[in-house]
Amino acid sequence: MTPSILQHEPRRIPAATATGIEQPRGLAFDRRAHSYAAAATVQRHLIDWLGEWVEQPRHANSKTALEVGAGNGLFTELLATRYERLTALDIAPRMVEHGRHRLPQVAWRTADAWQLGNAAQLPPRPSAPLNELGPVDRLFSASLLHWCEHPVEVLHRWRKLLRPAGRMLHAFYIAPTLPEWHSVVGGYSPVRWRTESQWLDIFREAGWHVLRSGTRAHVERFASAIELLRFLHLTGAIVPHRVPVGQLRRWINDYDHKFGHPQNQTGIPSTWTFLRIELGLIR
Repeated sequence: MTPSILQHEPRRIPAATATGIEQPRGLAFDRRAHSYAAAATVQRHLIDWLGEWVEQPRHANSKTALEVGAGNGLFTELLATRYERLTALDIAPRMVEHGRHRLPQVAWRTADAWQLGNAAQLPPRPSAPLNELGPVDRLFSASLLHWCEHPVEVLHRWRKLLRPAGRMLHAFYIAPTLPEWHSVVGGYSPVRWRTESQWLDIFREAGWHVLRSGTRAHVERFASAIELLRFLHLTGAIVPHRVPVGQLRRWINDYDHKFGHPQNQTGIPSTWTFLRIELGLIR
């Protein structure tokens, strides 16, 4: 899953929509299940970086693992090479369908990551129905947690998903992310961008011990502001908040004027800040 700012069609400018998560949650990602994998260039950079901290098969084979917010399996593909007993969850049914087709050896389930741990809802054993559940050794997510509106509550519930010696590993986007766009639109964002220190405090408040963490700035370049918005649209996160077409055109023109240069053949920049973090339980 990925942050997004505006909905637009690749070849025309529609009545614009400022973006976030559509209701019901996961629906916009569901609609982009067919385009997500090909479009998700930024997400692949984050996944490659996160993968450096995933344990090797000789340490992983005996462990059970769960990936939440798995989408259609970009990160799952790497995890499946390390963990023989892997379950992948996503709220978007079409994403799960695509993932199951690509990686049939993984146990795929449709479920809301934010509700796991509620009323004893733990990740399912591959052969069990969703309500017959048990804890795992490893918990993963990629490009998910920045969407969480109430992270302390969710992360506290996730404690129930792990065995006592279990660990979890995540990578997601933190402040500053898309500062170029925010400078054009006046700071509006559907995501509450938190800093690294704020996230570390959140994890600790939720009862997690930070084993290691790090940040990385990634600059992705696009031919124009339209192409940036096309990327955001194809990776699926939109919200029904109408923006006048004229305003959208001004934002696009302002972005191109402010960050594009005729002599620069590499395109306009969009900056993303990644956080990767590995955690264990505080007992």
